[in-house]
Amino acid sequence: MLVITAEVWPAGDPRVRHRIGTIVASNESDLAAVSRYSVHLSQNGAPAMGVEPLELAFEVAGHRRSDGPWALVHAILARALHGPTGGLDVGAKPPGPG
Repeated sequence: MLVITAEVWPAGDPRVRHRIGTIVASNESDLAAVSRYSVHLSQNGAPAMGVEPLELAFEVAGHRRSDGPWALVHAILARALHGPTGGLDVGAKPPGPG
C-alpha cells in the first residue's frame, strides 16, 4: 500500500501543520510485475480559497512496478485530474457501498 499525504505548514512551522489531502493506493494484483491498484484520493475543502472538497475512488491498471513509485503517483494524478473527459475525472466515483 502506498500512502501519500499533502500537508500545509504555515510559515514553515510543522507544529501548526494540517493535512489537505491524501492518496491511498492498494495493490490488487498480488504484487505482479505489472500491477493494478485501487485508489482513494481525498482533498479537504478550503471555501475561502474556492477549493471544493473532493473524494474519488478509481483503479489504475498496467503500472510496471519497476517504474517506481513516482510513475504510479503520476498515473494516479493524471487519472484524477484529467480522466477520460479531459477535466476532473467525473468517471471516478466517491468511495463507499455500491
